[in-house]
Amino acid sequence: MLFFALYEVYGKQAETNREQTELAQGLNDQWAEQEAKGPDSEPLPGTANSRMYIPDLDLDWVVVNGVSQEDIKYSPGHYGDDDVSGGDAAEAGQPGNYAVAGHRSPGIFWDLDLLGKGDEIVLEDKDNFYTYEVVEESTVTPDQVEVVDPDPFDPENNDDPQRRLLTLTTCAPKLNNTHRLIIHAELTDTRSKDDGMPENIADMAPENQNEGE
Repeated sequence: MLFFALYEVYGKQAETNREQTELAQGLNDQWAEQEAKGPDSEPLPGTANSRMYIPDLDLDWVVVNGVSQEDIKYSPGHYGDDDVSGGDAAEAGQPGNYAVAGHRSPGIFWDLDLLGKGDEIVLEDKDNFYTYEVVEESTVTPDQVEVVDPDPFDPENNDDPQRRLLTLTTCAPKLNNTHRLIIHAELTDTRSKDDGMPENIADMAPENQNEGE
């Protein structure tokens, strides 16, 4: 039983790493395919949406579309229109709330509790890098779904959000799902990919990671 428990916690990290590698290899193709379909097309669940970097934890992932158990088995997942109040989910860098769910497992959001105010999170889409700064960390019950609303700080703005937010959600405490750990961050900088990677994640470029393997 002990070995099974250890596998459940740590053994699946190799599977996560393998799936993340495959998603990363097809990321540019999926961005191009989604762009060709047009902004109003519905992304397929489980396909790549963005890449997310947390430099203070030296972690990065491909974020997929969707937050079902199957979607987020090996990746953080982006809450879509069907998952948020009013059916208005923001994309990276847009006004509103780019909300992401991830399992509290090694390789995903295991160490998310180490983030604090002022720490940075970077999202990458086809054209830009978006740097967000953590503004609040909280623990809530699973029924408090307003944390992924377009404006979780002021519900009156949900129909016309002015802030550009990023919200990460995962189970709390570790190895339990009685509560949810919530990290809210706000956009502080947008950088075109033509200008290269932001300095805070320059050492996390995929080619640099490959050289270190």
